[in-house]
Amino acid sequence: MIPRLIHQTWKSEVLPEDLAPFAETWPRHNPSWQRTLWTDEMLLEFVYEHYPQYFEVYCSYSDGVCRADAARYMLLHTYGGLYADIDVECLDDLSPITDEARVVLCHEPPAHWPLHAPRRQLPYVLFNGVMASPAGHPFWLHVLDHLPGQRHANDILDMTGPCLLTGAYLTFADKDSVVVHDSRLFTPTDADQRPTEPSGDSDPTPLTRHKWVASWWSHAPRTNRWLRSIRYRLRRLRHYATRGPVLDVEATQSRVDADAVARPTPDGNRVAILVPVRDAVPYIDGFVRAVSALDLPRETTKLVFCEGDSTDGTFDKLMDVVPALEDRFRTVTVLRKDVGNIVAHATRRDRRVQRTRRGALAVVRNHLIDHGLDDTDDWALWIDVDVWKFPADIFQTLRSANGRIVTPNCVTYPGGPSFDLNAFISLWDHPRDFYYRHVRGGLFQPPPRARGRLFLDCVRYMPRIELDGVGGTMLLVDASLHRGGLRFPELPYKDLIETEAFGVLARDVGVPAVGLPQVEILHVP
Repeated sequence: MIPRLIHQTWKSEVLPEDLAPFAETWPRHNPSWQRTLWTDEMLLEFVYEHYPQYFEVYCSYSDGVCRADAARYMLLHTYGGLYADIDVECLDDLSPITDEARVVLCHEPPAHWPLHAPRRQLPYVLFNGVMASPAGHPFWLHVLDHLPGQRHANDILDMTGPCLLTGAYLTFADKDSVVVHDSRLFTPTDADQRPTEPSGDSDPTPLTRHKWVASWWSHAPRTNRWLRSIRYRLRRLRHYATRGPVLDVEATQSRVDADAVARPTPDGNRVAILVPVRDAVPYIDGFVRAVSALDLPRETTKLVFCEGDSTDGTFDKLMDVVPALEDRFRTVTVLRKDVGNIVAHATRRDRRVQRTRRGALAVVRNHLIDHGLDDTDDWALWIDVDVWKFPADIFQTLRSANGRIVTPNCVTYPGGPSFDLNAFISLWDHPRDFYYRHVRGGLFQPPPRARGRLFLDCVRYMPRIELDGVGGTMLLVDASLHRGGLRFPELPYKDLIETEAFGVLARDVGVPAVGLPQVEILHVP
């Protein structure tokens, strides 16, 4: 059963004046309960002693909120009892939960869900500001197992907070050992201090109230409205004056055959592995070893390279390896498509060259569609030549996602941050000033880890999630979509290009791409 223990955390034993009154409510309503205020120093020693396997992850967090989140799950697993944020007020005797043998959780206030749940494809968000549990419950080990994989997320909610908790609950096998109450049990008011709307059928008596004083929840600071408006107008003007030719949105969508969009996922297993290459001599041998190990029958699999604009002898190297591959694949083809785009490797990430560089890559990809696919192919499996390791059954794994466009999580080491940041989920429409501040050459190019986008390493608690943009490091596509006109935009489409624009265009015509956050492939560092 749930022991009569109350756990709270703070930086030190001295609470700020605005938080001290909340602490006094716990012994007032529950004089027989033992309350412990865990300081940062106490938690450090606790984690080191009880959870050494997570100590490195715990210390790696740059934000103290993440350490407080991780520690609360560990405290409940080790000791059981009730955890409460320091800005939570106790309203009543907690005895009603002491006979409970399950973990006791509640929903986040429903008013908070629209900001966080829909784009993560979560049905709701669970509240981690007050939780109760018997000691040693396996649910907390399941939560803790997610911490290493989420450490690279760019939002605390996904790294250690309520969204991680929600994803862990949704994937926990023994849900009967966890009870999720209406949000009003622990948080009868939302962050704006409005009464919480019902989140379930029950109408519980509130035991606690979260005051949202020392919380992750915050409203963005507002700058001067007049200054913001001037900056927005100037940046927008710069964008339209310098963006150059772009694709018409409606015309681009209309070129995708509606019949191809309406088709079901193919049943066949005939695969065309499509590989764009340029200046790839250092990677070809490793790629050949990896692709030759794929668990795919020779008679249903073909391999097509497309080389262009290389300066290091890539084409000759490919021709040298073709004979060794002919016994492994139905056909092996090497195409050439020079587009006259020469970008030095050292400057390939410069935002000023992305329109030219990625537009040229889109041309090469579309050349592969036109000359590498035929009517007998069921699937196009795109793989970049510098992806050097992936499971032999990766095709079967991607197919099992039941999507027509599917991508795994490309990393440089197991459990590491996502390498391919072109695969993303847009959380919200960016503020106009931010948006136009980061448009270059007609492309929206926010900083790599800017808030507003989630990458596959942010949602490893989800086995499957729909994406907006996709990357091309590895991408499985229903070949009938390519034959039906779904191509890689060579000019900006909605201020995106190439694979990112491909994913957004696919979503717009009704075929959203699927990401598999827990399925990893390795890219050359």
